[in-house]
Amino acid sequence: MISNPIRRFGAAILMLLTLSFSAQVLAQKHTSKATSHKAHKTTHVTAKKTKATAKNSHSRLKASPKGSVLASSKQEYSRNSVSLNSFPDLRKYPSGTPRKKAFLRTIMPYINRQNAAITADRNWLISKQYDARWSPSETARLKDLSGKYKVAWNGNTKRVPWNALLDRVDIIPTNMVATMAAAESGWGTSKLARSNNNLFGMKCMKGHCSGDAGKVKGYSHFESLDESVAAYVTNLNTHNAYSSFRKERSKLRRSDQEVTASNMIHKLKGYSTRGQSYNNYLFAMYQSNQNLMAAY
Repeated sequence: MISNPIRRFGAAILMLLTLSFSAQVLAQKHTSKATSHKAHKTTHVTAKKTKATAKNSHSRLKASPKGSVLASSKQEYSRNSVSLNSFPDLRKYPSGTPRKKAFLRTIMPYINRQNAAITADRNWLISKQYDARWSPSETARLKDLSGKYKVAWNGNTKRVPWNALLDRVDIIPTNMVATMAAAESGWGTSKLARSNNNLFGMKCMKGHCSGDAGKVKGYSHFESLDESVAAYVTNLNTHNAYSSFRKERSKLRRSDQEVTASNMIHKLKGYSTRGQSYNNYLFAMYQSNQNLMAAY
């Protein structure tokens, strides 16, 4: 039988153990609660930041398409996208380099466009020269080119006048066209250029002259600069007066030489009543301005 003192001692030890265990449990609960509160606070802050970031991201995404549209639709000057129905008055520019630059900046896109179209047609003709198979659309294209360049063809794809076509379907050197336009229009300041969109001094045929007020009579009137350049190029490529010019160009092609302004200006005959002196004048003009032209 256990004595009372021993019972009291055991009870005291049991009480101490119970108090110690309870203290540990309370400490753990407090730590867990603090950690949970901290985690909740952190989660709340993170969520708040995430929401703010998402809001900012939404703003950027919303702004980005708008910015993209503005960037893509920004109308910057492009020499390949110029479209003018009438020649601008270049007299507002000081004579000399400023006016020359304005003139070249205006007309070069049209010259390049015409030569690019001619080059595409020429390359197509060369690619079809030894092809025995022709689709209806190809035959129609060849018929259109024959008519445009005034080459007789009966429609037989086995008997195409290749030499005659390739003699005519060819470029006029860009700087030669620009030089002649500058010479004939006084760098774009002549009344003929401003009123008739006529850059090359081309006269009109009887019965085809415009009687509109304000137009220079006796000279062709063109609706646009593109039409003016196209008429000049077509004239040199089709008119009988310039057959020698085309033959000389074909010689350069056959000898695999480049067709340039420097080796073609002197081949132009019959354009002016001044004859060779006109060609000498054009060549001197080209030489003194070729560095300006190279920029365009």
